[in-house]
Amino acid sequence: MEAMRCDYCGEPIEGEPIRRGERVYCSEACAYEALRSKDCGGRSDSNIAPRITEPIKR
Repeated sequence: MEAMRCDYCGEPIEGEPIRRGERVYCSEACAYEALRSKDCGGRSDSNIAPRITEPIKR
């Protein structure tokens, strides 16, 4: 019998899985990341705005 795998990271689930609807996750962190908002291009909300690495010159 094959072990269940996390629907987010694909790692085998040891112990009791975290369930969210029909999906199962290996940890609360994977469940959270899987449910974060994504835009139509598949980018997560953390990838939308670039980071500013130096001050803007005016």
